[in-house]
Amino acid sequence: MTAPLRTPPGRFCLGIDTGGTFTDAVVYDHNADRVVATAKTPTRHEDLYGCVVEAMSSVLEGSSGSQNARTGTVSAADIGLVAVSTTLATNALVEGAARPAGLVAIGFEPEVLARVGLHARTLGPRIVRADAPEAPGSVDGHNRLTGSLASAPVVVVGGGHSAHGDERDPLDLDELGRALDSIDAGVEAYAVAAQFSVRNAAHELQARDAIAQRTGKPVTCSHELSPRLGGPRRAVTTLLNAQLISVTARFTEAIRAAMESLQLDARLMVVRGDGSLVSSRFVTERPIETVLSGPAASVIGARHLAGSSAAGQEMFDAGGLIVDIGGTTTDIAAIRSGAVVAADGSDDADTATVGGHATMVTALPTVTVGLGGDSEIRIPPDGGRGELSVGPRRVVPLCVAAQRHPDVVVPMLRRQLEAERPLAEFGQLLLRAASGAAAGFLTGTGPPDSPQMRLDDQILRLVDGAGGALPLTELKRSARWRGALERLERSGLVRRAALTPTDACVVLGLIDADTVGDASAASAGAELFSRQRDRYGVDVGTGAVDLSRRVMRVALRGTAEALLGVALGADGIAPSEIRRPLAQAALDRRQRALDRPAAPEPNDAAPNDATPEDAAPGDVNPLWGLLDSSESSGVPIAPDATPIPPNRVLLAHLDAGARNPIVAIGAPAPTYAPLIAALLGTTAAVPAHAQVANAVGAAVAPVRITKQITVTAPRRGSYRAHWGDDPPIWHSLDEAREWATAQAVEAAKAEAAVAGAHDAEVTVDFRTRTAPSNGRELFVEATLRVTAAGRPLVA
Repeated sequence: MTAPLRTPPGRFCLGIDTGGTFTDAVVYDHNADRVVATAKTPTRHEDLYGCVVEAMSSVLEGSSGSQNARTGTVSAADIGLVAVSTTLATNALVEGAARPAGLVAIGFEPEVLARVGLHARTLGPRIVRADAPEAPGSVDGHNRLTGSLASAPVVVVGGGHSAHGDERDPLDLDELGRALDSIDAGVEAYAVAAQFSVRNAAHELQARDAIAQRTGKPVTCSHELSPRLGGPRRAVTTLLNAQLISVTARFTEAIRAAMESLQLDARLMVVRGDGSLVSSRFVTERPIETVLSGPAASVIGARHLAGSSAAGQEMFDAGGLIVDIGGTTTDIAAIRSGAVVAADGSDDADTATVGGHATMVTALPTVTVGLGGDSEIRIPPDGGRGELSVGPRRVVPLCVAAQRHPDVVVPMLRRQLEAERPLAEFGQLLLRAASGAAAGFLTGTGPPDSPQMRLDDQILRLVDGAGGALPLTELKRSARWRGALERLERSGLVRRAALTPTDACVVLGLIDADTVGDASAASAGAELFSRQRDRYGVDVGTGAVDLSRRVMRVALRGTAEALLGVALGADGIAPSEIRRPLAQAALDRRQRALDRPAAPEPNDAAPNDATPEDAAPGDVNPLWGLLDSSESSGVPIAPDATPIPPNRVLLAHLDAGARNPIVAIGAPAPTYAPLIAALLGTTAAVPAHAQVANAVGAAVAPVRITKQITVTAPRRGSYRAHWGDDPPIWHSLDEAREWATAQAVEAAKAEAAVAGAHDAEVTVDFRTRTAPSNGRELFVEATLRVTAAGRPLVA
């Protein structure tokens, strides 16, 4: 991994990370290479400006005791750079809360699009729309992501190029114009993907200009996102990113406004998915670059904090896993020889997976799963006896909701506890997240005066009439009302409050209730949920403590399996192997071993009939109460796996785990990490400032721009350098290489300057690929990679 680049002497950096649950801030001194002050505040999605101002103000106040040679303290005037990262875009994909966008697919057939999840049905001449909508109430991350694609209009027009960059069919701009008129009212942005646009971008550029002129809306081209082949997958990635444009715009505008209110006259930069910084101007022109910004910052921050010591550096050199446990998602990365390891085991930047979907956005190879401290707890409709599921949807923990609405939440829970028969809606509320001007970029949920908008407005009036917190039992139990609720949640106008792992931690005493909210609400909510019944009619728990233990087993086991899957992928083994019965049995074996009481000291042996509850704390494995999994195999991550009975004496020794320690960051890390590490048979390192590691990552990230050009041989003796909308043909590879290098260097340096680099250094890498043919090596293609890297330019 590239070492962090320093800002000029005498300047401080303000690092900000806006996550789905918390907004973190740090003041970082690059000269002393240390964190000066930290601050953490809850993220208010309806008021990003307010929560960013609060975080910035708090961290500047906390740094007031830090000495500065010029002023004696760190003030707003001493901040020369504001660097931010965000998980908002990632969370929007995982939670299915992305904004509507349309895809213009040039030269593709509907059958080809169907292979990547866009199941087409004809709406008009060559216009198709995905036809696999998400089932109501689905909480599976992949289904939610597929649902966001399924609702997107897809316009198919003639055009496209060949693998060598030759035009296959002319671009039909008339057809494009008619198609745009039919879908424009329902989208906020557009994505354009043409066949082999990475070999010739002419049609994408023409379509982009036509769309911008006709609609005035943001347009993203697929060749801007990735130089790799794979048109259908690149098209999906471009559509996903177009759906995130308004999310990113709202975020950057809130940061700018917050800086102005605090008189921060500093350069604003944003972390990209590949872990590099770019200027806010760059992000404004290409906001898609912030996708996976948060996970990248977490890797950089963890690597910097844990690797600053000799022991930490040795650990990273040996290899290990980084896990960022957040409120909404858990981000995981593998490290080998100090570098991030891609999914195929290579030591290079790759593409990242979000919500079960492999993207083509250049990013540090992280895996994001919808599992965090504020994940929703549910009973799977087709689950096993007593089975629970956690995530991927984020909700407001009941303990937090009760703190904000003390006159509503706890009284509601107590009333519902008195009911003879629990309803599925018990223990849940709707919270008003935004209203009026405070909604900012939040938009409506349908056409004005439509039946769905009238129903949505009716629900919003009910929530407002209840003081901003409405028990879910007050809504009608019909498909129309459930659909309206889903629309309102995705629009960001309301938030659901329900039981979460955070509540479970409060019940079990793993988190100090005073730091998060009302403990009585967490306890009442867990007690109420324990009375819910599975599909067999059996209660899912026997009380608040038992239910909370079950929740934590699911959350811990799910995180441990996700970590092990990443480790397998880095080792060249399919991550899906974790779902095999033998792998599941190995984890079950370790889990049961952890559940057994620790061996007592000879002179302090407990009576033979003593139970773990009767024994002294020192006589019992400290993980016993949480990881007890006597009811079968714990978390049924693999429904197709054949479980091995827990009481069977095994003749084979089965084991699965992590070879090296894991580095854990995030607010829940001190609580979760030791338990997860124990399941994996290793230890956990939680570095100082782990709770704000993402903000640290933003503060120490470098500026880096990479340009890639592919050279092919359309025919013997000719070489085409695929760059721009008119790639030239040369008669020698050296000529093609020289021309391509000049183009890439110029573009990389120019973009690095726009991105905010100061005195960027350029490196050039040119590699050829050949294949044996009749006793000699035949040229296949060459790849040129030019990288411009430099330190951030401060104000």
